[in-house]
Amino acid sequence: MQTPSNEAMVFYCRYIIFFFCLTLSGITIASGHMSHHKTSDPWDVGGDLLIFPDVTVISRFDQEPTRKLAYTEVIPELNLFYTSNYRNFRFLGEFLLSTKSHNMERLQFGLNLGESSLWLGRFHSPIGYWNMQYHHAAILQTTVTRPSIMTFETYGGIIPNHLTGLLFEGIHEFNGAGLYYTLGAGAGPDITNRLSPFNIFEPEGSHRPGVAFRLGYQPVSYGADEFGISGAYTELPGNKINVSQIKQFVGNLYGSWQLDDFHFLSEVTYVNNRLDYYGGGSTSNDFVNAYSQLAWDVNPDWTVYGRIEGTLGSRNDPYLALFPKYVEDRFLGGVRYNLNRNMALKLEASKDHLREDHFGQVMFQWSAVFP
Repeated sequence: MQTPSNEAMVFYCRYIIFFFCLTLSGITIASGHMSHHKTSDPWDVGGDLLIFPDVTVISRFDQEPTRKLAYTEVIPELNLFYTSNYRNFRFLGEFLLSTKSHNMERLQFGLNLGESSLWLGRFHSPIGYWNMQYHHAAILQTTVTRPSIMTFETYGGIIPNHLTGLLFEGIHEFNGAGLYYTLGAGAGPDITNRLSPFNIFEPEGSHRPGVAFRLGYQPVSYGADEFGISGAYTELPGNKINVSQIKQFVGNLYGSWQLDDFHFLSEVTYVNNRLDYYGGGSTSNDFVNAYSQLAWDVNPDWTVYGRIEGTLGSRNDPYLALFPKYVEDRFLGGVRYNLNRNMALKLEASKDHLREDHFGQVMFQWSAVFP
């Protein structure tokens, strides 16, 4: 019989303790809800624990000219999301466990300042609309896949989706409308064969500063319609890819518009990367990515959707050459069926074009939220 290594034992013990704490937290939360009207304990923090499981089955075909990805994949995921408030203090935690990754995606300690909040910890970078609107829980987004430009780092994303540091956000309401503002600054990701955000529990690698902002206008405060701009500047260490450093600038325009049963969402993202080489010299390249998505709620249970994605200026870009699985162009369509208020099924088909490859794929996903 093979004996587990010390590293493996530490890994399993760490997550056994983690899930035990989460279970204990869930019991505490349930008790808090049950006794909410029976006690006036000023130290009763309360909180909400949401569990988001999902399973995605992927079938790929016509991989040309070479096979870079598996023909069939089954990817189960479990996302645990917890929030709590005590007076002016706030807490948010999000942990993701899957066959692809296991990480504390967000861990934030906050202070309520009235119309705004100040957070400390690891958070989603406020770049673009999708990255702030939808987190790692699959049931929250209409589609199975995220737009390629907003793909998380673990899955081959090309721009930082997470920062670790300070986040200031809020919404200023006036005449029924809302001005949503966010500013984040902190440690950006390291880069090897992919971007690697700062890991709070297992810090390693080299991490340099990054800053990002988002400014959005909502005609109806907290409504579905929003139009805005966002941007980011991140310095990436390049010692593991034989360059001195990478300086990345991202500019973004977005719009989300709801008209009766139709929801239109689009983003245009400009990315400039400057690679500084050892011994002097540098190269600067840029590209533009855009996508548009239209979803039609046929009835409360059925939604039909489609999305087009495209990238201009990606050829001969040395930065994008580091990400061979980045989807430069994509055409997709799908259907979503809500089994009930907390469970959904999605069927999605797409034609994807990579830097040196293209293929078709069909994806089926079951997703849910409990309780």
